[in-house]
Amino acid sequence: MTLLWIIIQIKSTMSNKQKKNKLDLYLTEVFNHFIALKDNDVKRSQEVFKSVFEQVKDAMGEQCNYFANYSSQVMYGGSVYDGIKVSKLDEFDMDIVIRLPISYEDGENGITIENEQPGFVKLKITKAFDNLVTQSNWELCHKVTHTWRDNDSYLRQDMFRNWIHSIVQKAMNDLHNKVTVNGVTYSLSYKKSGPAYTLKIASLPDNKDEPFKLDVDLVPVIRFTHPRWPQGYRQPNVTTAKDWLVVPKPNKAIKDGQLQNRCWRLSFQDFEKELMKGCQNLKTTIRLIKKMRDVLKLKTIVTHYIKTLFLWKISKTSKSYWDERLSVLFKTMVQELYNALNEKYIPCFWHRDHNLIANLKETERFKYIIKLKDLLHDIDTEDADKVLIALLTSNELSEFRKLDIYKQQSITTSITKEKPTSCIHEELVMSMHNQMDTLMKNVDELSETLNGKRIKINVAGSIKRISSNVTQEVDTTDSSDDSDASNDDHGNLCVVI
Repeated sequence: MTLLWIIIQIKSTMSNKQKKNKLDLYLTEVFNHFIALKDNDVKRSQEVFKSVFEQVKDAMGEQCNYFANYSSQVMYGGSVYDGIKVSKLDEFDMDIVIRLPISYEDGENGITIENEQPGFVKLKITKAFDNLVTQSNWELCHKVTHTWRDNDSYLRQDMFRNWIHSIVQKAMNDLHNKVTVNGVTYSLSYKKSGPAYTLKIASLPDNKDEPFKLDVDLVPVIRFTHPRWPQGYRQPNVTTAKDWLVVPKPNKAIKDGQLQNRCWRLSFQDFEKELMKGCQNLKTTIRLIKKMRDVLKLKTIVTHYIKTLFLWKISKTSKSYWDERLSVLFKTMVQELYNALNEKYIPCFWHRDHNLIANLKETERFKYIIKLKDLLHDIDTEDADKVLIALLTSNELSEFRKLDIYKQQSITTSITKEKPTSCIHEELVMSMHNQMDTLMKNVDELSETLNGKRIKINVAGSIKRISSNVTQEVDTTDSSDDSDASNDDHGNLCVVI
């Protein structure tokens, strides 16, 4: 076997390895089998949700004239809206846009927006709401708005939220807590979960089909349109996105009850979705990080924190950056999360002064740091099997080991570890590859000044030196491999010299 043939094989193997290594293969399979939404699940969930929501919304309109007249637009929110939902479409965030019957301009004749803590604003409505009392349809429609303000004319998010939830509850009673879709009857319940209220849809116990459950968070929101924009917040590069929202979700960091009720959370989800467009492997990587978060039980790292880390990365890179291999992007973003926890700082993408994890408990933070540090070590040492443990539950891991791709990789690893001939590790192959490139460059330079005979002597001498260097490195590596073989998960190239 000639050295030239060996070099060709080395280069070919290195090229293939650069395209897709073992971790890339595993990450792709983990995504396809345990993260990507299944078409059948998506279809049924969407069909049931749309039908149930339309029936509930119609019933809500019958309970309240204001809702019937001012809630024409609904929109998805959360992970479903962003396309980063993991594993199963078993929950939706549904934003119900409630229009106010006044001008949205700044000032006393419209709505004054006042900054509070970063990420939150107060809405003050004076003359515009006062004038509603004089209108002819005050009693039949607009009177419900009377309870939404406090004595200082600030719009109260708690009263606004309570209003919508009372309507939902009345609608549920009218529907007798059941609804039928495509001949199948589902039970409905409506429960408070934190600051949100959740509509729970479930198949009945006597249903012969596979059990079905779907949770829907119903959130009333007020929509503003650019160029109206809260002061001090990052200005967007306006393209197709125009709308931003204020959401009646309380700021738990505020202990004063009156101030908490006046504060509305800002949402720029349309602009964030626009930023994520055209980034090829971005959403796949987000979903891998979310899956890792769930398996490692980083419970207080909510999706919004993870998404924010990605938004910052997008702002610092080009769209083509996200064409990179999954293994590279996954490691990078695990490192970003590790760094953020280490520094206890994830700044809000729209307002740097808002630290999303400022209130994270120290015991949880240190626990998360240790877990991510171990994972980064496994990635750095190319221990793909250990990385799997951070991405899959025990049951999922058992399923993964039945896949053909895992069996093939296991066979390949077993063959390379037998080492019937001298085995050159990836680092040594790269070393030889670099030396050969240097040699060929030297040959080109020498060819301009030296005769053919002297070139052959120099090339032969150089090849001899390279072969000697590689042989020494192989001998050293082989002796160390005998003790480290059980921990060796590097891709090895076996050649006969």
